[in-house]
Amino acid sequence: MTANSMSSFIEAYGEEHPLLRLHWNENPYGPSPTTLDAMKEALSLSNQYPDDHIEKLGVELLKKKQTSIASLQKHASVMIAPGSTDILCLLGQQVGLQQGEILTAWPSFPTLTNFGEAFGASIKKMPLDIDQKLDLGRMLDAITEKTSLISICNPNNPSSTEVPHADLMEFCGKVPEKVLVCVDEAYIEYSQGGDEFSMLPLVSTLPNLIVIRTFSKAYGLAGMRIGYAVSQPHNLRLLRQAHPGQGFSIGVASVHGAMAALNDQEHLQFCLQKNEEGRQIMYQAFGKWEVAYSPSSTNFIYAKSDRFHSDMLARLKTQNILITQWPIMEDHIRISIGKPDEMHRFVEEAAQYVL
Repeated sequence: MTANSMSSFIEAYGEEHPLLRLHWNENPYGPSPTTLDAMKEALSLSNQYPDDHIEKLGVELLKKKQTSIASLQKHASVMIAPGSTDILCLLGQQVGLQQGEILTAWPSFPTLTNFGEAFGASIKKMPLDIDQKLDLGRMLDAITEKTSLISICNPNNPSSTEVPHADLMEFCGKVPEKVLVCVDEAYIEYSQGGDEFSMLPLVSTLPNLIVIRTFSKAYGLAGMRIGYAVSQPHNLRLLRQAHPGQGFSIGVASVHGAMAALNDQEHLQFCLQKNEEGRQIMYQAFGKWEVAYSPSSTNFIYAKSDRFHSDMLARLKTQNILITQWPIMEDHIRISIGKPDEMHRFVEEAAQYVL
């Protein structure tokens, strides 16, 4: 940032009230020092195309999971892309071009369905249950001959909830083989069971399952744009062919950062612990204010908005605090969990707008 741009930033946001980005579910602690060092060192490789480095990361990912997934490396493949968003877009596009139907919980992360609809897919939306969780039974009953793909976000964004691990495993096994099941696990590290609650163990046995993960959230690499999908090779073949980057769209530094982050479990556990501290600050405030909220399995809180002034988001923005209310959220708001001192600041400011 130049001196002039820094001056403009301070003039816009002020030194006393720096901008609080509680709207993108970012990890406020960012990459670990080890990860930063790996990315800095990788800059010396900037003359190289990233394909060999990406291949090494794919092998490393499968090795990491082999302790809990027997034969995964033999029966599965990895597609690495600039964030999981790219893969979700490609899946939506693929179904749309085939004039297929996407079945999804609602509200849920809309990227896949938005792209699907833009390319000609029909969308069937199943409301969340009374606890703001995916209604797996209702979704299973909604499968018809028209259904091409089922979009599952678990833990779910924006509702912050997760369905029981055993229930989702059973659901995936019951879906007809001709229907592709996409499980988006962007927030799985924050779930009650962490990585053990992933659907990855099913990939080697279910030919219609694709699991999508990211380094953007718990690993703090949102700005480096790197995510991946794990599935049996036939499911990823078409996606690779349709991807504009064709394996060359991720920078070498991002790849090396992801490899370092994957091996830095100490930093990951630190981030998860501090996230829990932030969650508890919000729980206490909402309890005091009598705000209804969903117990979170993510790094954000999903709460009813009826206890706040209707213009709270606009007022908070004037205090340089950004939170989320997508149109699909209707009577809810979503607050990302920042550092504990940031959450205390949010609570102090938001208290002014409680009815």
